[in-house]
Amino acid sequence: MLKLDGKTLAYDRAFTHNNINYPRNWLRLTSLSEKQAIGITEVADVVTPSYNQKFYWGVNNPKDIDQLKVQWIATQKKEAAGLLAPTDWLVTRYAEATTAIPESTKTYRAALRTVCGERETQITACADTDALCALLTGGLPKTIEGTADNGATEKLDTSKEKFDTSKEVLVDGASQEPKVYESFDPKQYESYDPKQYEAVANPALLKEWPVAP
Repeated sequence: MLKLDGKTLAYDRAFTHNNINYPRNWLRLTSLSEKQAIGITEVADVVTPSYNQKFYWGVNNPKDIDQLKVQWIATQKKEAAGLLAPTDWLVTRYAEATTAIPESTKTYRAALRTVCGERETQITACADTDALCALLTGGLPKTIEGTADNGATEKLDTSKEKFDTSKEVLVDGASQEPKVYESFDPKQYESYDPKQYEAVANPALLKEWPVAP
């Protein structure tokens, strides 16, 4: 920002200094040296740290984690109830008239209750407010490094193609030396050494609500 006589100057706004009126476009049309010649200085903008008011009283001032857990678990129950509400009438109809509830609806409602429980468990497991905020606001990484133990798909080295040794390429009915083989269809490749794996979805992410049928 630009300062003059202790005051902040704004671009595209006229100002007065030492009884001289400067037009609104003066700051844009002049060089830094011209500005400095009349006493204008450049001051770094002060960036005010932000914080999420749902989880913090202020910067580095988290709300009580136990109270937050109670609040957010109640929120999950409320969300689940809201998602169940559109199909509640089917349950009422079954209770009053024994009209069958579609299996897809039963499955969906059961999944909603399961996911609600899983979300509550995730909230309960948070060690502190930072962890809870990250969980509920999407602050966790979407993926994690794949390994042989977390279900990741192995990466293959596409510069090292495998060939089908059961399908030898013949020239005029005779073998070539060295022997040449056809490619697999689809093509296959050797593993990296050491092996490499694709990234996998982060299992610590907040469980997503199921999609209604």
